[in-house]
Amino acid sequence: MKARMLLGLLLLGGISLVAVLVPLLGALASARTQSLVLQRGAALTEIVELAATTGERDPVSLQRYLDRFFEVHGESVRVVDGTGRTIAAVGELPDTERADRMLLSARRNLPQYDLPVVLPWSSETALIAAPVRRASEVARGAAMLVVDVGEARADVARSWAIAVGVAVVLLGALIVFSLRFAEWVLRPVRILDAAATDGAIGAGGVDAVPIGPPEIQHLSESVARMTRAREEALQRQRGLVADVSHQLRNPLSAMRYRVDDLLADDPTSESVAALDTDLERLSATLDRLLLLAEAEQRASSRPDDGTAAAEHVTSADALVALFRQRRDLDGLRLASAGSDEVVVGCRRSDLEDVVFILLENVGKYAGPTPTATLALRAEGDRAVLRVTDDGPGLPDEDLPLVGRRFWRAQAHRTMPGTGLGHAVLAAIVHANGGTVSVSQARPRGLAVTVTLSGASWS
Repeated sequence: MKARMLLGLLLLGGISLVAVLVPLLGALASARTQSLVLQRGAALTEIVELAATTGERDPVSLQRYLDRFFEVHGESVRVVDGTGRTIAAVGELPDTERADRMLLSARRNLPQYDLPVVLPWSSETALIAAPVRRASEVARGAAMLVVDVGEARADVARSWAIAVGVAVVLLGALIVFSLRFAEWVLRPVRILDAAATDGAIGAGGVDAVPIGPPEIQHLSESVARMTRAREEALQRQRGLVADVSHQLRNPLSAMRYRVDDLLADDPTSESVAALDTDLERLSATLDRLLLLAEAEQRASSRPDDGTAAAEHVTSADALVALFRQRRDLDGLRLASAGSDEVVVGCRRSDLEDVVFILLENVGKYAGPTPTATLALRAEGDRAVLRVTDDGPGLPDEDLPLVGRRFWRAQAHRTMPGTGLGHAVLAAIVHANGGTVSVSQARPRGLAVTVTLSGASWS
């Protein structure tokens, strides 16, 4: 947008400067030409008057005058009588044919004082001619002056150079003004763009900046109010989820105690056992909601400067060894796809939560005796965690839905689960500036790839 605005301003300014400069240059050249015509016309008039008084009676005096004139001005002169015979002359004529035509016209009482407009590239000489006569008499001859245009041409070149120099200075001032003006107009636009980007990723609100045109300032204030209202609504929503989850814990715990008492009195009661199972699911859902609210809160307050909040060093072997000791993952076979140590740009507890959620999903949905393969490697300045399984996987149309809150695949809806595991995982990864992707594994199963900041450990 800045380039387009500058192009428009400079194009308009350049056209305006050219529209003023071209007539100005023409006027300067015409004025200097007119001045030259007046000066050399006056000199030719003196020669004509002298030729009219002396003429053929005293050609020697006329020749002496022309000699002195040539010494002073360096311009050639020719005087002829009524038949075209030369009476007196000094210097050389540059174009004899044209000179003869002009002298003929002058002998017919037609003065030839017009000069072409002097330009920096004009020829060095020009011709003017006038009839020789007394008062209103018929011309008795003619006089021609070869005008030296060199000085006038230099004057025109100097005046043009000054005019063009001023135009260049004005163009430079226009460029500076255009840059400042574009910056003044577009800075709040960039702030609005950053606000929209931050709003899209949930990075909080922005403050209005009182710069730029009044209309954009007003728009900036409106966007600031909108983003602040949105952030406040999100904070209230997350706070509500956390508060409700906390408040439900106490009555849920009391219900669990009562159900345990009922089971102790009648262990074979199916209705009490079903109620106990429902309470277990509700408790797991509340725990996941609390984790989700906490992760989203961290994601919204994370500085968007590309830096990691924390770092630690680990490897795929270390993670596999850690989770092989977890009793809640019994029945899940774990395999490591590498032993290289990698710097991972997140807290150790966050990475362990992510790995646990992925392995828990494999244990639930990948079959009775699934195998999960865990790989951790460095790719440039990123740490890439990849967990694959050998289960049945998901249809391609279900892959984009993974991570939605409470979404579960059609084949998994009868299995235990809350539908929040992958949403919590994505929130934790996003809170650390990472990304998550789900794809089909080969030859079968699912592959979940988590990318975080990091590097290889040297």
